[in-house]
Amino acid sequence: MGFADKMKDMAKNAMKNATSIGKVSGSSFPLGTIINLTQDDGDAAMLFTYPNKEEYTVTRDKVKSAEVLAMGVIDINNDSKGTTTIYGTKYKVELTDGKVAILTVGLGNTLYQIEKILF
Repeated sequence: MGFADKMKDMAKNAMKNATSIGKVSGSSFPLGTIINLTQDDGDAAMLFTYPNKEEYTVTRDKVKSAEVLAMGVIDINNDSKGTTTIYGTKYKVELTDGKVAILTVGLGNTLYQIEKILF
């Protein structure tokens, strides 16, 4: 892989992180897994991207069950500008392959898209 290819890969990864709508946690997924929205054969899907850049696509037919764990303040961000509360929803999702994920998604129109896949 040449320098230009590495730069393209870095830009692609930075864009994916910037457009991420949330995070995935749970023992089935590595720490640092992010969620992006995508399409799979024309259907809405979630793309889980692991820190090693491996991807896992979740479509409605892969969801065995889902439940809302929490709504409201889901995180607190401390930085040089002060403390910011982050609002959103946490979901527990059991997939048909036995994996269990905890999704943490911020408020916005993305919740409608996530819920279309989960419920």
